[in-house]
Amino acid sequence: MLNDGIASVTKALPARSSMAVLDGILLIADEQGLLLCCSDLTLQKEYRIPASVDEEGECLIKGRLFSDVVRRLPSESAFFSMDGHTLTIRCGRTVNQLQSMEYDEFPRMSFDGKDVFEMKLPAQKTRRAIDHTAFAVALDEARPALTGVLMECQGNSLSFVATDSYQFAKNTMTLEQEIPSRRVVIPGKTMVEIGHMLEEGEDKARLVFSTTHVKVESGSTMLVSRLIDGDYFDYQRILPKSCKTRIMVEKEVLMDSIDRAQLVAREGTGSVLFVIGSESITVKAESSIGKVEDEISAQIMGDGLSIAFNPRFLLNVLKNIEDDKIYLECNSPINPCVLRPINGEEFVYLVVPMRLF
Repeated sequence: MLNDGIASVTKALPARSSMAVLDGILLIADEQGLLLCCSDLTLQKEYRIPASVDEEGECLIKGRLFSDVVRRLPSESAFFSMDGHTLTIRCGRTVNQLQSMEYDEFPRMSFDGKDVFEMKLPAQKTRRAIDHTAFAVALDEARPALTGVLMECQGNSLSFVATDSYQFAKNTMTLEQEIPSRRVVIPGKTMVEIGHMLEEGEDKARLVFSTTHVKVESGSTMLVSRLIDGDYFDYQRILPKSCKTRIMVEKEVLMDSIDRAQLVAREGTGSVLFVIGSESITVKAESSIGKVEDEISAQIMGDGLSIAFNPRFLLNVLKNIEDDKIYLECNSPINPCVLRPINGEEFVYLVVPMRLF
């Protein structure tokens, strides 16, 4: 259980930090057992482990070192003791001593409870929605709101929306109860961690919000995260209301064709070209190392056209659609292409095409 707890909380360790305390795991021994805690100033994860505590105390240990040491311990009970700044770990015949870091400035986030509202969501549907949307968040922090997932509540409808301006993902689920209209933006990293927490088999996910934070508890794990401040753009204006060309195609066949084409495309402009005819799509790519042309059968309604895409964004979207067949809906070589499963309206995706010259 100790290894599970460490693996859980270290997801909140920052990749790089200018604050030494953020590189550590805070260990707190109290009457409830042993609490592990990590924070990167935006996301905080805690994990409670049952333990027999003779004397309460706390220390901060280098997170990745502590993880490596504990993972290599024998499969026996571990005994922890502190002497000054030295943490001693005894397990079987193995003894490890690690130096504690100064932890006075460790930034434990509090949940102030102002303007609290909560959602109780079906855990597995929520995890599925997160898995199939959070991949599209922006990594560039030039537009901070796009680095998060928008949760938009209206009546008994809840939508998850993510985009980096090149790919767009939306999931809409119907809830059993109505909830107040809200729009909150949760950091992408936090959303991924919430998804992982919901894998533990809980029937309901309980998300509690203040004006600035969200808190999620599941089993032994608690997560607190800052919300992203600022308005999310009006994404409804980019969703096409109709289409001139609608294509139904086998998803795996299309993915294989794109995958072959991108081997050539990456040495050139990076784009793959779809030439849409009356009964087939020809997927093309050309660069200094060669060219490829691959014709695949499809059911096509509407006008033929040629449209180019970044294959990475297409494959990102396609692998997140569960149906065997999909719809592609296009209007022109410069307007976003809609991708959706053929069954239901729960998920919708957009990919912005690359310009043809």
